[in-house]
Amino acid sequence: MKDSKNLIGGLIAGTAMGIAIGMLLAPASGESTRKRIVDGSVKLKDDLLTTVDDSMENLKKQFNTRAEMLAKGGKEIINQANEKTKL
Repeated sequence: MKDSKNLIGGLIAGTAMGIAIGMLLAPASGESTRKRIVDGSVKLKDDLLTTVDDSMENLKKQFNTRAEMLAKGGKEIINQANEKTKL
């Protein structure tokens, strides 16, 4: 979990730095560069939101799967205990 957060954070930071450096080094007017920076920022924000949403969905699925496994295990333990008390 911690590794995936570090990976996502590193990818986002690397992308942002790459976009900023590329725009600053590209030969363009100030107005054009500012527009490209704004457009790049909006795209980065959208990509980030998509990544976060996907990660949250994945975490929800993992949580639900594990919760179901625990509930099933608990029911099995209760059933075993009931069988032993009937003897």
